[in-house]
Amino acid sequence: MAHEEYVLEMRDIVKVFPGVRALDGVQLKVRPGKVHVICGENGAGKSTLMKIINGTYVADEGEMYYKGKLIGPHTVQDTLEMGIAMIYQELNPVLEMTIAENIWLGREPKNGAFVDFKKMYSDTQELLDRLNMPYKATQKMYELSIAGHQLIEIAKAISVNASVIIMDEPSSAIGDKEIGILFEQIFSLRDQGVAILYISHKMDEIFKIADDITIIRDGKWIETGPAEDYNPDKLVARMVGREITNVFPKDTTVKIGDVIFEAKNLTQVKEDGGRFRNISFQLHAGEILGFAGLVGAGRSEVMRAIFGLDPLSSGQLFLNGQEIKIRNTQEAIEKGIAMVNEDRRAYGLVLGRSIHHNISLVNLKKYMKGLLDDKMISEDVEKMRNLLQIKIAHENVEAGTLSGGNQQKVVLAKWLVGDVKVMILDEPTRGIDVGAKSEIHKLMTEFAREGMGIIMISSELPEILGMSDRIVVMQEGVIQGVLDRQEATQENIMKLATKGVKKDE
Repeated sequence: MAHEEYVLEMRDIVKVFPGVRALDGVQLKVRPGKVHVICGENGAGKSTLMKIINGTYVADEGEMYYKGKLIGPHTVQDTLEMGIAMIYQELNPVLEMTIAENIWLGREPKNGAFVDFKKMYSDTQELLDRLNMPYKATQKMYELSIAGHQLIEIAKAISVNASVIIMDEPSSAIGDKEIGILFEQIFSLRDQGVAILYISHKMDEIFKIADDITIIRDGKWIETGPAEDYNPDKLVARMVGREITNVFPKDTTVKIGDVIFEAKNLTQVKEDGGRFRNISFQLHAGEILGFAGLVGAGRSEVMRAIFGLDPLSSGQLFLNGQEIKIRNTQEAIEKGIAMVNEDRRAYGLVLGRSIHHNISLVNLKKYMKGLLDDKMISEDVEKMRNLLQIKIAHENVEAGTLSGGNQQKVVLAKWLVGDVKVMILDEPTRGIDVGAKSEIHKLMTEFAREGMGIIMISSELPEILGMSDRIVVMQEGVIQGVLDRQEATQENIMKLATKGVKKDE
């Protein structure tokens, strides 16, 4: 029998995938009306455990109790009907459908044999308004950003009236304003007796919302305790089995060289309104130039235009003092400009292909010797594997099977086998654990030491402050200021990010 104190219990859960024991005797006890945070490095088994709870996977061993009852093999639909909803880390909205259709997909309100669209749209708009989400129920999902997709997933989970809501990295792609909305909803649900299972790598938010914490390491349950028993250092040490003393290993002795790249008066105007205007900045060799700002500030849009993904309306680009034209990504690559996109799964990797294929794809010219030189590719893969410490059994492993941190390293590897002068990193550590973050930051420092110019967009202020030599702050498509490392503080960044844009700018 399950203990009445818990709304959900997982006992001795084991899950084995080919060659990997993903979960090995994991325990979980979730109290109603509490936020229970699951902590662990990427690959620890957190998401696998959540997918067993919601019916995506079936456990090989162990028991699940929900509201005191033993639950046998079950489907995702079964868990929804029971009152367990899950927000996935990898979002899969139906982009051509409306917000309302996505929220009610598979459980549409009916009027007889037909879908009651009037009720569906009315109920959806009421839900969005109640959650202070600035959307219309009739909007198509493709009109929304990644942050918007995440917020709609949250609305969908709340619409189920669940007793347990699982949130797997729900804040990884949204800004401070949206995170504020998310936390308001979490606290409201908690006060109504709903249990929240929450996966996050962000220390500040863990200690802001957690009531209970469970730590999983290498597929094994380590411990569970009240949040007040932990501090960030203790939690990280328990998660990784070792102390990480320097998450932001910025070396201020790295020599900053001459200007390697310059943007002058970059402007992009689209039919639905201006995206950014008069963007000018310089990047030096050996420099890490941070770009800060709230969601919608236009940081990613500027970098997409520089990399040739989107057209510029006007402006000039210079590389080593010479003006360059970039009309597409291939021209950017040929000039030594690389970009790691914020959504590595959608844009950075071909998930169903091997590491060998992923690393070679953007460098086919280099490897084409009449026929594709597979031996040369394998040599480069092995070199990158050693340089970046990518944890793979062999080069033919599919990219989609790797942890978030190792996927990010593969994305870096595919660029580094070429001749990169300017590396654009858009949210380089989004959705990866603190141990992998530290490794990525060390690599950034080494790239800078070798003379590469690095542009880093990050929504995490500690990362921006910890790794940047200078920080460009944007708001609503305009640069509001540039801060040197010595004058950069969270307060100074937020003052610039929220100070308001003049109409004549």
